[in-house]
Amino acid sequence: MARALIAVGAALALAVLGLGLAVYLTRDEDNIQVDNLLAEDFTREVALSEADDRDVDVRELAPFDWDRVLIVARDAPREAISRRLGYEWTGTIGFQTGELLILLDERGRVARFFDYRGEGRFEGIDAPFAELPRDRAVFRVRGLVITPKG
Repeated sequence: MARALIAVGAALALAVLGLGLAVYLTRDEDNIQVDNLLAEDFTREVALSEADDRDVDVRELAPFDWDRVLIVARDAPREAISRRLGYEWTGTIGFQTGELLILLDERGRVARFFDYRGEGRFEGIDAPFAELPRDRAVFRVRGLVITPKG
């Protein structure tokens, strides 16, 4: 009986060790995940702002530290984003329906990023990339057309 318990214990230990090794070897620590809450908040604010006759202020939606927002066209390839940032873009998103808004810190590193998930379209900005400083990260929405204010 003791031999059977030792064999089962050893098999279980090897299975756990194997699982741990598989997780360790296949992890990718450098990936940045989309901020789903921020994406939903921005999309909702765009949808409601026209009816309420107010602007969408990204500074209010994202009160943490960041210096500028990079707006990326929905069809921009990963390699183009990497070239624009000057380092490899490792952002991951389950599905993308609209433009990416990448919030950058003072060193040009990604603080957070989110995507626009509504039916509107951005105009009045350069494509495939537009960059706005934090103090100009305010958008006006008219007829589902999203434009930088001012």
